[in-house]
Amino acid sequence: MPRVRKRTSNRGTDIEVMKQAAEICINESKSIRSVAKDFDICHVSLTRYITKLKAMKLGGSPPKCGYRPHTRIFDSCQETMLSNYLKNCADMYFGLSSKDVRQLAYEFAIKLNLKVPTYWIENRSAGVDWFKNFLKRNPTLSIRQPESTSLSRAINFNPVNVNMFMDKYDSQLNKYKFEAHQIFNLDETGITTVQNPGKVVAQKGKKQIGAITSAERGTLVTMCLAVNAVGNAIPPMFIFPRVNYKDHFIRGGPPGCVGTSNKSGWMQGEQFLQFMQHFKNHVRPTLEKKVLILLDNHESHLYLPVIDYCRENGIVLLSFPPHCSHKLQPLDRSVFGPFKKFINQEMDSWMKSNPGKRFSIYDLPSVTNNALINAATPKNIVNGFTVSGLWPFNRNAFTVDEYAPAVVTDMYLNFEDTTNSNATPISQTNTKTAVAEKPEEQASVEISPETVRPYPKAKINSKMTKKGGRRKGKATVLTDTPEKVEIALRAAEKDKKIKRKLFSTDVKKQKNKVTIKQKNKKTTVNESEEEDDASCMICLELYSKSKRGEKWIQCCKCKFWFHEACTKADFIAYFICDNCEADNE
Repeated sequence: MPRVRKRTSNRGTDIEVMKQAAEICINESKSIRSVAKDFDICHVSLTRYITKLKAMKLGGSPPKCGYRPHTRIFDSCQETMLSNYLKNCADMYFGLSSKDVRQLAYEFAIKLNLKVPTYWIENRSAGVDWFKNFLKRNPTLSIRQPESTSLSRAINFNPVNVNMFMDKYDSQLNKYKFEAHQIFNLDETGITTVQNPGKVVAQKGKKQIGAITSAERGTLVTMCLAVNAVGNAIPPMFIFPRVNYKDHFIRGGPPGCVGTSNKSGWMQGEQFLQFMQHFKNHVRPTLEKKVLILLDNHESHLYLPVIDYCRENGIVLLSFPPHCSHKLQPLDRSVFGPFKKFINQEMDSWMKSNPGKRFSIYDLPSVTNNALINAATPKNIVNGFTVSGLWPFNRNAFTVDEYAPAVVTDMYLNFEDTTNSNATPISQTNTKTAVAEKPEEQASVEISPETVRPYPKAKINSKMTKKGGRRKGKATVLTDTPEKVEIALRAAEKDKKIKRKLFSTDVKKQKNKVTIKQKNKKTTVNESEEEDDASCMICLELYSKSKRGEKWIQCCKCKFWFHEACTKADFIAYFICDNCEADNE
């Protein structure tokens, strides 16, 4: 038997038909059964409606028609308020689980003094059946698996940071008149030799299903890629975790790709300079026809030789705000996600076609070839530039809902540009209302889900706003002269710190060596002194600790020393100890 009975007809639900039939019965004095038969409605429903209509004329409430569940806890307006509250919490990245929603529904009903079932009170939460029906009545809600997002990303992606970046991006577009084919996005992604296996068909009900991988922990290889707003991609560069690079590392890779290596396999300044040379060979920029590259604030991208090389060859570097690449970077929005999916599929097929073999870093370029062709399509690349508002340029590409996580902290920016009195908190720039606008009939109701469980709000203290440590980045044009000078000063200061640290470690090592030598000398001196020192064979007192003027004698046979007072010898000139005399006997 189904839990919810489904209606087979819509009889008696149209208020206009019911009102017209009631007026005929009242004004023309026709029988209720005949009019109900003519309008295909239930005569009992028509009788009730006429009774309520007559009561309304005497001062009662306006009649309603249709079937309404008598056990429903909340009305439509209250459920709308609850639905909007859940959507807002999810937009703030503090979404509620099904258990939390049921507890909130119980607390909300108690706050409104509504009649609830007894098992709600016993469990202090709404029932599972109510939650399922609530989702059916609100089809805009569903149970979703959230994507983990760091606190730094939630805080830094705010209207202040985005508007600052858009201002600088717009100024560069107007200054150099860049077209779509001259705007590039550059980023790195890591590829590991251990894939995430895809779903397979197996026996139903079996507890554990396995899939072969080459190892438990894979080796990381970094791939650097650049794409432009037209949909074209530059051949990638692979960085292998090896000291010496060999040409066979990229055998079978994408056409035109290059490779390099270092100990870690991560992007570093020297390797980024090699990629910029590779980029220049493919794009051919000049000082007259410059190109724009959008990239993040990674330390390797701030390498001074790279900035000098870009200035000499007509390449303008513009960095994103920190921790905003998940929204502003086209590669992260539409290319790297499909790329990881396709490369896992390719590695799965490789493992199945090569049973018993291990997947190594030298097999990655050949596997990457097909995955990159399927992921870095012109459609995906162009969509990435569109959704991030970079091309066509759209300053308002992000809705107010996407800035909702930043409202939780409402922190001022730690930049010198915003220390003036005109700086405003993020919440004032965000026009998102806490709860959707209520209907006019519920305008007087003050109780809402927010009063029961307020929206999350962080308590900001001086330690959070004045936190020291590494200098925070911002959206900058890296190839501009002031920015380049600032980067050079920071690099020089960093070199001084490194030299000072190395010098202090060398001094400590030298001091440790000296102290070790001194300790060794002391130990050798003490040992030699102990070897030279003698002790009385009777009282065992050392010669160095004997009293002044105390006489010692030596046995002529065993050569051991004794106190003269301990021996009580009569003939001192030729003294033989008791042990030697006992041996002679």
